[in-house]
Amino acid sequence: MPRKCPYCRAELPSDAPEQECPVCRNIVRPPNPHARRFAWVALITATLYLVAMFSMLARDTGWWIGVIFGAATLSGIYLMITMYHFFKAG
Repeated sequence: MPRKCPYCRAELPSDAPEQECPVCRNIVRPPNPHARRFAWVALITATLYLVAMFSMLARDTGWWIGVIFGAATLSGIYLMITMYHFFKAG
């Protein structure tokens, strides 16, 4: 099955990973395989930090805030690794 341009739906002449559409002249690239993981990890990290932040604003103290900050920190480190792969893949 030949690849099609996502903009004008014209058939592309080859299966090269990056090429120019002969009809609309847009550059057509394959989708980034790390995009979905990057979005999910960013959402999880932001949610963990927001939960911890609003818990501290409500003057809620307890051992579980430390656990949430630890989980958010580990998630942030994994987010940086995922960002590296996301931007390296182009």
